[in-house]
Amino acid sequence: MDRFILFLIEHYYYSAPLLLAIVLLIRSSAKKGGKKITAQELINLTNQNKVKLIDLRPAADFNVGHITGSINILFANLDDRAHEIKKYEDISLVLICETGSQSANAGEKLQNLGHKDNLILSGGINNWRMDNLPLI
Repeated sequence: MDRFILFLIEHYYYSAPLLLAIVLLIRSSAKKGGKKITAQELINLTNQNKVKLIDLRPAADFNVGHITGSINILFANLDDRAHEIKKYEDISLVLICETGSQSANAGEKLQNLGHKDNLILSGGINNWRMDNLPLI
């Protein structure tokens, strides 16, 4: 480990750009598709009627349990159902998947379709369940 640190110091002209690239990559992937929000932030936003919830999971999973007020649009069907999402262009969309990872891709797709105000439930429905929050 000491040799590695010594190498980085001695070759700072290589290590500094590499470190910068890593930081920028992590930062850009953290913002990919929209801002991540917690379950508590989601509850506050839904209580104020400021968001529409889009559940990206398969219909079978959605029917087993979903967050109140969410509509089910499978990730693969986003392009085909863009007209349904268009009516929510004046409010934020909260994207929900199983773990939060697919929501970022959906957010990017929606941004390409023109909807810029996307939020992502951090940790997805898994975190919602772990917080013992209700599903219908």
